[in-house]
Amino acid sequence: MNIYATNRCLSLALLLIKEQLKEPIALFWIIISPAALYYLLAYSKGSSFPLTTSYIESASWFLAYISSSVAFFGFSFYIIGRRESGFIRSFIYTHEAKLIFLLAQFLAYSLISLAYGATFYILTYFSFGSFELPELLIILSRFYICFVLFSIPGILLTLLPINFQNANTILSIASFIMLALGILNTRQPHHAIDLINTFNPLWIANKIMGEGIEKHYLLTSAILLSFILVFLISLRFLRINPVWSRY
Repeated sequence: MNIYATNRCLSLALLLIKEQLKEPIALFWIIISPAALYYLLAYSKGSSFPLTTSYIESASWFLAYISSSVAFFGFSFYIIGRRESGFIRSFIYTHEAKLIFLLAQFLAYSLISLAYGATFYILTYFSFGSFELPELLIILSRFYICFVLFSIPGILLTLLPINFQNANTILSIASFIMLALGILNTRQPHHAIDLINTFNPLWIANKIMGEGIEKHYLLTSAILLSFILVFLISLRFLRINPVWSRY
């Protein structure tokens, strides 16, 4: 892209961020409610928490879930929503416009995801001592890889001929199934569930959050390459017209 296109991309990303920040309900469900649940579970375990575990071990599931929520109900969901509102059909009909829009959308929610991850860390780290910037940076690097991981199925969903309501239903069901399978495996380990969780993005994200990028560098590389491939595919096959449109 040239400088003019880059400036347009950054300006649009800024507008998308401002739009997201105007929705306090999203802030509650994606950050405040997981933080509240984190403390609720912590206090339910009594004095054994958090002394017997590290912060990342206690928070990995929550951070993985937050990254999935931003990717699904932010990045992916609002691409479909803008298509259904007619925004994409009205303004995004050339290859360059598609590239600017998708890059701006991804950049905006990348920054939003990092802000959400940092906020959750700040809200939940009190019981483990003082704030540590190096640890926060390590956690955010893992968190961002998880966001990219969930963005892959999120982009693929935007290519389907579905509307805003159907997308919400599909994403809600997918999130529930991923979470249920992950929790079930921690409570009652079973070979069949282990095999299923091999393909469970939330389980994979939990592993990356808990064990680090270095231990899963091949997986991390595969995630990044898959995202680039899916992103390029979306440039070619991004749906412009709403599902209800006959034009």
